[in-house]
Amino acid sequence: RATAVLVLLLLLARPAAGGPGGAARFTHGVDLLAPAAADTRGELDDWTLLEPGELTNRVVRHLSAFLVLGIIGAGAGARVHELVSRESADRLRRVCFTWLLPAFLLRHIWLCQLDRQLYVVAAWSFLFHGLWFCLSFKAAMVMEPKDRQMRGWTMLMSQGAMNSFLYPLLLRNERFGEKSLACAVLWDLGGNMWICQFGLFAIAAFFRPGAGGAGGDDAIGGGAPARDELELDELMDDQEGEQLLAPRKGPVVAEAPRSTLQALSDGIPREIVVHALKQPVLVCCVLGFLLNFAGAPLPLIADTPLWIVGEPYKFSLYFLVGYYGDHRIGSHEVKRMGFALGLRYAISATIIVAVLVLLPMEPIYRYTVALALLSPTSSYLIHLVGEHGYGEGLLRLTVCGGFVSTLVSTFAQSLLMAVFSSSMEPVQQ
Repeated sequence: RATAVLVLLLLLARPAAGGPGGAARFTHGVDLLAPAAADTRGELDDWTLLEPGELTNRVVRHLSAFLVLGIIGAGAGARVHELVSRESADRLRRVCFTWLLPAFLLRHIWLCQLDRQLYVVAAWSFLFHGLWFCLSFKAAMVMEPKDRQMRGWTMLMSQGAMNSFLYPLLLRNERFGEKSLACAVLWDLGGNMWICQFGLFAIAAFFRPGAGGAGGDDAIGGGAPARDELELDELMDDQEGEQLLAPRKGPVVAEAPRSTLQALSDGIPREIVVHALKQPVLVCCVLGFLLNFAGAPLPLIADTPLWIVGEPYKFSLYFLVGYYGDHRIGSHEVKRMGFALGLRYAISATIIVAVLVLLPMEPIYRYTVALALLSPTSSYLIHLVGEHGYGEGLLRLTVCGGFVSTLVSTFAQSLLMAVFSSSMEPVQQ
């Protein structure tokens, strides 16, 4: 049995039969009249299956994935075994998104290598993300004409992207590389940053439970007012989306449909706009871009604190995903999540076609933008939904939707990148 296993390993590890070191050269002997073959000394010993360096590289490449899964599992275990209270998890969430994430973004945007010749990408990004916002708003009005909270949640889930998963894919691909990464960063800063750090916050505050659509002090508070428990069968048939939310006092009042321009002009109160503009994440993104644009160096005395504060962000995020991500959801919630993510990818596919046809730039930049448009939902949604009192059901559904979106986007980006790479030449870095 041991001999059979050894033979099998040798067959798997041997070089290709057609190569100079292949087994074919030993099949019919050596032709003395044929041209001399290249020296292959040592080639027969290069069995990568037994090379410790190759094995180490493979382990290291996959170690990060296991680490992420382990942190998510630790968060889920802390919730199941009640090792961390809900109040402590909420405090960690606030620290994560008001301190760790701003420091992380400030440092990375400040240090990012930006090509000033590509600043036009940022302008196009602002235009296309504005179109995305309008399409999302109009579609949410049609899908949820009466349920305000579900309308707001649908808008949150259907726009804004987390592009951090795309950057490593671009760098590892020789046909994209750093040239493509600079384009992706500017696309992120030009439009996606304003959607994620400003638009999503304003949407969450405006449609939060208890805001009533008219703004006021409650529209920007830290949580929803206390509500009496209502039986689910007391809800109106056309308000079944409210089953995912904490119930509220008083009758449910339907809103009359309005046009997009009318809703936007009437819409978000000035207090919410001002509060959104003061968010630490947005302030740090803008500050990092201005310092990068001005060419200001990042001194060690500033770099070290930003690194210490910002680097734990992803670990905290993965822990929160595990803690809040109770994946025991019903068919009704799966349907809601499917509608929201379906709307998201339908809009992104429409804009991808427009980018590939209309964007007056080199193919590599059009392809990069198309890949960025397929990025998953923003991780910032976990904080927004939790902070604005949308309830346990929608917070759980937000985490599950983000997880599903990450899987779908990763597969779609990898597939589309393979298609684009087949028509491109390697980039000269």
